Order: sequence, then C-alpha cells, then structure tokens
Amino acid sequence: MKVFGLVLLAPTCLVSYFISSGDNGVAIAADLMFYVTAIALYLFPSIYAAAVEPIPPRRIFLINLLTGWTLIGWCVAYYLALRGLGGQQVEEEISNRG
Repeated sequence: MKVFGLVLLAPTCLVSYFISSGDNGVAIAADLMFYVTAIALYLFPSIYAAAVEPIPPRRIFLINLLTGWTLIGWCVAYYLALRGLGGQQVEEEISNRG
C-alpha cells in the first residue's frame, strides 16, 4: 500500500480530471471520481497511517490536514506515516535529538 496507493490514485485523478469536461453522464461520473480521488490523494498519508497502525496517530492527520497543501507538508506527513511514528514515538524521537 505504500506505493501502490499512490500509483493507483494519481493516474485515476488525472484521467478523471481530463474526462470530466462536458454535461453527459460520463463527465458527471468522472467529475465525481476526480473529487473523490483528489481528496484521497491529499489525505493519503493519513489513510496509510490509519491502515497500518492499530491506533492511528492524530499527529500525522493534523500535519497532513493543516500543511498537506504544501508539497513539503505532505511529504513530511507521508514520511512520518511510512516510518510509523505516531504520537508518543514522535515526542520521544524529538526529545532524544535535542
């Protein structure tokens, strides 16, 4: 799910964006698909963390939600989700560095 989710979501979002012009049923369905995949792509680090860890860390969700619109914030949230650093582990790692 680490990379497979991104490989699946990114092209789906892009293709549905290009198909969504028009007023027919296919365009409306593609428009809906675009919004769903865009939100899933934006929140992918949080979705991944929730799928992998038994108690999903709120810290990753907050970083993703508040700074995910920047590429750096999204990458930080994705990095933390990949490392599996949630809640208490992040605080311990920060205190060990400083």
